[in-house]
Amino acid sequence: MKKAQIGYYRRSSRLKFDSSHSTLRLVEMASQFLRSTNSRYVAGVLAALGAGSAVYTLTPQQLQAKSEVDAATIKKIEEAYAKLNGPEGAKCKSLLKKHLTKEVVEKLKTKRTKVGATLYDCIRSGVYNLDAGVGVYAPDAEAYTLFAPLFDKIIEDYHGFSPKQKQPPVDLGEGKTKEFPPLDPKGKYIKSTRIRCGRSLKGYPFNPCLTQDNYLEMEGKVKKAFSEYSDKELKGKYYPLDGMGKDTQKQLIADHFLFKEGDRHLQYANACNFWPKGRGIFHNNDKTFLIWVNEEDHMRIISMQEGSDVGAVLDRLIKGVRGIEKQVPFSRDDRLGWLTFCPTNLGSTVRASVHIALPKLAARKDFIEICEKLNLQVRGIHGEHSDSVGGVYDISNKARLGLSEYQAVKQMYDGVKKLIEMEEKQK
Repeated sequence: MKKAQIGYYRRSSRLKFDSSHSTLRLVEMASQFLRSTNSRYVAGVLAALGAGSAVYTLTPQQLQAKSEVDAATIKKIEEAYAKLNGPEGAKCKSLLKKHLTKEVVEKLKTKRTKVGATLYDCIRSGVYNLDAGVGVYAPDAEAYTLFAPLFDKIIEDYHGFSPKQKQPPVDLGEGKTKEFPPLDPKGKYIKSTRIRCGRSLKGYPFNPCLTQDNYLEMEGKVKKAFSEYSDKELKGKYYPLDGMGKDTQKQLIADHFLFKEGDRHLQYANACNFWPKGRGIFHNNDKTFLIWVNEEDHMRIISMQEGSDVGAVLDRLIKGVRGIEKQVPFSRDDRLGWLTFCPTNLGSTVRASVHIALPKLAARKDFIEICEKLNLQVRGIHGEHSDSVGGVYDISNKARLGLSEYQAVKQMYDGVKKLIEMEEKQK
């Protein structure tokens, strides 16, 4: 990333000024230029100050650093709080509603991150989607600390991870994959196994604060990393969404690889700007290793295959992650681990899952409760906010934060093993 500074992108523009201009006039002209741009995150105005060649850089962040959040945004935040706690939000059970107290609103409504993100950017999706389970997103890494009075409560509620706890050191599970032999060797219950993790590129904010240039730069960096894969099991091709041909599109849909714009939770989180620029899909030749570029997170790295061989799936994921990080540094926080757009994915970011049919156990009224006690999350086979199809569920580890990558996989493995044992005992 060119001229990266504390997590935001700076695009330099040289503007020549006569030395007779006063500093006040310079700032006024710079401010007018910045207000005329399409993006509030467009970077730097370069101008000559004083005599001849002295050059300084002004950025929107520097010009706005000490200014208050505008009155219109504060009003939106206050209206959002009123909506969540009024008749319209009566049925809302999100963690946002639970933890966005009046005290938190008053404390945070005038704050903004260095790239200009406000509390409203964090809560917007959950205010428009009252059926959300969580309802918040982090527009940039700084949001997790600046808006900690909200995020810390939600993180603790969801993950059971207190502000005093710290994410364990990285342990992807290298050398331990043999601990996960096939869960269902006869193929009676498990259709397929999938392990994925999220990664954010160091030096870039998250979707709401990214410019089109950011997206294109990031895409270029990860494409180069993909081209460096030397392992036969990982080699493949990158397919950009922008300009994708119909035949390619049909094939990726048939393979269930294609992601598309339209998820309302992401839309209202302001995560779909400049679509489809900078977005794409990489998959290996065997179609068992897949990477989504700039969908929800900067990268979603996925290993998968038919059957229940968790160890083989994890081994491939480890090789894929290690191959990329040699080329592209990732964003990691000492306390929260790998940083992601949604706080539910923080920490290890690992979601290990199986598509599984448990007809007898799933018929029980307490099926979801049984899974929750095993620290498992139940979804439909088409992902979050979807339903089961043909009695097949997507079941994964619930915890991401406060446990290592290896421990996250083990949580799913042990929990699903127990579910299969219970299924076989049902009458």
